[in-house]
Amino acid sequence: MASSQTRTVFGPFHRLVAPEVQDTETVIKQLLSGEIWGRPARWGHSPTVKAYAGALTPGETGIEFWSFQRPASPHAHRVYWRTSGRFVTIDHSNDVAKLQVAFVRITQDLLP
Repeated sequence: MASSQTRTVFGPFHRLVAPEVQDTETVIKQLLSGEIWGRPARWGHSPTVKAYAGALTPGETGIEFWSFQRPASPHAHRVYWRTSGRFVTIDHSNDVAKLQVAFVRITQDLLP
């Protein structure tokens, strides 16, 4: 007897290429781990994964994904995950939040 497991997904969401934050090395690490990591926001204290709501638009360079956990704080076109849950881990020792995702499109060049 085969069992099937289903997961609820939320999205799509995307992140844009950004030096020192969403560069090629970071994207490759994300693809290999199946996670997107986030540090505290500029004036925040808690590690937070940040992204834009919606799919990448034509001409944008970045990654598009669906998350397995609803964003904790949707604010217009920006969304945030900063609360631990089944698919979000808060690593306080490294000051980073880790969100498990399913990547669906990469428009960023991955070759050095």
